[in-house]
Amino acid sequence: MRRHSRTLLTSLAIVVLLVVSAGAAGASGGGSMSDWSAWQAYFTPIVPATPHGPASPAGLPIPTQSPSNALLQAWVNMIPSLPQPAQQAHAEEVARGVDHSTIIGHGPAVTGIAAGNEWAYGHQLLNSANPGPFFETFNNFYGATWRQIPHLWGAYAYRGAESVVLTAEKVVKDESPYDGSYSMKIAGSVPFEAGVSREIKVTPGAEVRVRAMYVLYDHGGLHGGNVLTYDWAALGVKADDFDAEWVNGPWHGQWLPLEHTVTAGPEGRIMIFLQVISPLAENVNGYFDDVQVWVDGEPYQG
Repeated sequence: MRRHSRTLLTSLAIVVLLVVSAGAAGASGGGSMSDWSAWQAYFTPIVPATPHGPASPAGLPIPTQSPSNALLQAWVNMIPSLPQPAQQAHAEEVARGVDHSTIIGHGPAVTGIAAGNEWAYGHQLLNSANPGPFFETFNNFYGATWRQIPHLWGAYAYRGAESVVLTAEKVVKDESPYDGSYSMKIAGSVPFEAGVSREIKVTPGAEVRVRAMYVLYDHGGLHGGNVLTYDWAALGVKADDFDAEWVNGPWHGQWLPLEHTVTAGPEGRIMIFLQVISPLAENVNGYFDDVQVWVDGEPYQG
């Protein structure tokens, strides 16, 4: 399994559960602490409408207004400066070739033995390969379709808040007995950076390992002769008020794990982030499920 850990953005924040931090955090509970004020203008909490208040942003993100040709060209012009995970996602798509077969995505569907990997078969995570216990299986959401947030989690966007979809997914998920539950879907058709986050409390100084399964829909294909796959998923883990450490997942078309270990700080606060980043106006769909947490080697279930 290929994994790559690097810095994502350059920020730090605490806003109830809607906390986003980025930058490179150090090991052993220490690290950098970035200036959050520079990013506040870009941070948007995403809150579904409830009987107690209106949605933020107002309205639903579907349908998305089509961008102008000039704006599309401006986004394409940014491609050479996109970060390493975006370039990795593109390189993999190019290496697969035009109209390659895909387990979850465009092109000829992979069937039979080829539709499985170490963790899943087709759209469904296998219980035998993901025995748990789990910290989060995304069974409980609040809000309406296209604006559904997992219970006890917060949602946010740095970009595309009005257009990004956060919702419970019924197809790409676990097999029975979790069948009938959901995965966390984050999607959009214009550039966006969005995710969900949740804070837990652990013993100060403890070793905390977080693992989440993710899949990115392989939207692939050629657009004007060009492959425009540049989106990726990311898992972030933050100790106390230090910057989060990020591990990125740029691979498309099948369930794969993201995993990272940090040392809890003196306050024992750990924030978990699940995020999808799409720099172009493509049909990007990312899914997360089966989040596991271990504290000093013991499963943490909340």
